[in-house]
Amino acid sequence: MPGNAALYDWGISQRKEDFETVERAQSYYGLYRTQRTWINMSTGRRASATILGLQAYYPLSVRWRLKDGREYMLEDIDVDAIMREYFKTHDIKLPWQRENRTKARVGDSDPMLAHEVKDDTVRLRWVVRTNRTPVDQRLTPQGAATRWDFSDEEYIVAVINGKPTAGIDFNKWFESRK
Repeated sequence: MPGNAALYDWGISQRKEDFETVERAQSYYGLYRTQRTWINMSTGRRASATILGLQAYYPLSVRWRLKDGREYMLEDIDVDAIMREYFKTHDIKLPWQRENRTKARVGDSDPMLAHEVKDDTVRLRWVVRTNRTPVDQRLTPQGAATRWDFSDEEYIVAVINGKPTAGIDFNKWFESRK
């Protein structure tokens, strides 16, 4: 994980401009291979985590339909293998490491592993959020400062081509598999 972090968050980092050709998209990230609960993907201002405090990588499945009617699916993407390969040649430092602090402080975030759909591909990326508020100004006698200043850095890990399919029932949220 970035900076040898003990934990990471999982979520969606879907840019509006990259979603323009997409009609509908759903994903599942989890341990269970015999059942899935699909979550809708949508655009947002910032990358947002849906699962916090993970210590291991899990398989990712994504299904989506483009506005021209083409449908794609990727099942059980081996995120663990992708990360092993990525970190053989990449070293992502966390903000507190770049600032030469010995450990994270209040207001520092865990890295987030995010995914998005663009046309016929799924992208995996690390999002590292930096709290630019000086550490000594993050807390006041009344509690947290009223406004912290954040910025995000994103690192594309993999771009995976979808496999064409047809007949996806996007209204079927829960799925049992054998």
